Amino acid sequence: MNINAKLLASGVGLALIPAFIAYILIAIAVNSPSIGIISLILGWIGFSYIFYKKSGVKEQASSMFFVLSIEFLLTPLVFLIYTFVFATEQTAGGAEAAGAAIGGAFLIGIAFFIGLPLAGVFYLFSRKLGE
Repeated sequence: MNINAKLLASGVGLALIPAFIAYILIAIAVNSPSIGIISLILGWIGFSYIFYKKSGVKEQASSMFFVLSIEFLLTPLVFLIYTFVFATEQTAGGAEAAGAAIGGAFLIGIAFFIGLPLAGVFYLFSRKLGE
């Protein structure tokens, strides 16, 4: 078994970025940092393996940007899930639920405004590096 140390080191380093973003998104969606930590560890291991299998650092970076684009596309969905979880668990009355829904709609709008352009930029980076 021949292990390329350069590809392993770059794969592990690059995998930390999408694993950390996944940690943040999952911790927000389920409102539980401990589940987020588990996703960080599993994501780091999984992304490291996927990136290590690429033939070069440029391909690894291209794959990382593609994964980041997918994660940022999912940010509105994450805040939608968070809104439902928060509204069902933390509100007691109708007025509180309505306030949670209005705040959740505001969060989802911000996620669309920030997440979708960033997803496009990261996708363009991945295509440019993949050439």
